[in-house]
Formats: sequence, structure tokens, C-alpha cells
Amino acid sequence: MKSAVRSKPKPHANFEDEYRSSFDEYAGGGGELALGRAYELGRRALNEHKSLVEIASLHHETVLAMVRDAKSEKRTEELIQAGSEFLAECLSPYEMAHRGFQDAVKALRQLNETLEEEIKRIAYAVHDEAGQLLVAVHLALSEMALDLPQPQQGQVTRIRELLNEVEKHLRRYSHELRPTILDDLGWVPAIRFLADGVSKRANIPIRIEASFSGRLPGAIETTL
Repeated sequence: MKSAVRSKPKPHANFEDEYRSSFDEYAGGGGELALGRAYELGRRALNEHKSLVEIASLHHETVLAMVRDAKSEKRTEELIQAGSEFLAECLSPYEMAHRGFQDAVKALRQLNETLEEEIKRIAYAVHDEAGQLLVAVHLALSEMALDLPQPQQGQVTRIRELLNEVEKHLRRYSHELRPTILDDLGWVPAIRFLADGVSKRANIPIRIEASFSGRLPGAIETTL
């Protein structure tokens, strides 16, 4: 693609007419200034949400009309060459927009993977580390209860009940962040395990069918 001098097309001009006149100028020897208008026309087309098919169709009609009026084979070749250069310059804003979109998608994917790993780390910390601390507290209470008089045993029992509630909430939070069964078995077995639990509690039959048996990417499994 040639490096073109950027020159804005006439404001408020009909896009199709502006495209034809700009290409006519470039094909007539307008040089870099006329080629620069192709780039600006591409930016305008992008802002007006014109599709690549629309641009290609307009370009084909424009070049074909000029080729029909060409007086020699050499002029026909010149028009075709000029058409390729003009169209490439016009489509360069679309190419840059596409690259920008790809870069954004890549960045979002990397961010999602980072968040997925952080969620996994927090879920394991809640499930394993907090769970171990609760076990240690339960053991400490059991030892302490041995030396307490009977009237104070009720307080220990109440503390144990509160700890059980805390443990239940931590287990639920860990499961909501990322069920450990996802990492151990995968999405389909996890869904079947969940369905079995619901089926037993609600006393209703639940059947899970899947068209695949392999593992899905971690981010997809968590989202599903």
C-alpha cells in the first residue's frame, strides 16, 4: 500500500459520487493527494457503517464504467492498477479497525484468564485455609470445654453452632466462586452431581444429557 497524503473529501457530499469523482481524479494522474482522499473516504465509510460488500460493489461499478470507456489495452491496465491501489487505501481504515478489535479481544481474554485464576485462588483459600482454621477452633473449644463447669458448657455449644453457620456460609461462598468439582471432574460431571443433589432434595427426576465428554476451558466451565 502506498503512503498517501491525507486529504479530506468534500463535506456533506454523496458518498458514492465522492468515491467516483475521487477515483476518477486519481486514475487521471491525481497522485498522492487523490489517493489520500481514498483513505478519508474509507474512514467516512467506516463511520457510516458501510459494509465491505458495499464498498467492493461501488468500486467494481466505478472501475468497470471507466474500463468500458478506455481507448486502449494499456489504459485498461492502468485503470485496473489504479483501482487496486485506490481500493487498498480506502479499506485501510477497516484493516486498522479490525486489528484494534482483535487487540481488544486478546486483552479481554487475558484479563478474563487473570480473573479466573484469582477467583480460583480465592475459592481455594476460602474452602481450604478458612476450613482448616475452623477445624482448629473446634478442637480448641473441645479442649477448653473439658475444664469448664457445666453451666458454661451451653456457651461453648452456642459458639460451636455459630462456627457451624460460618462454615456453611464459607462452603457456599467457595462453591459460588468456583465449585471444586469443576477442577476435579469437569463441567458435565459437576452438573450431574448438582442435578443429583437437587433431585434427592426435591424428590423429582432430573436427567442430564451432554453431546461431549471432554473438558471445556476453565473460564467457560465457570461461566456455565
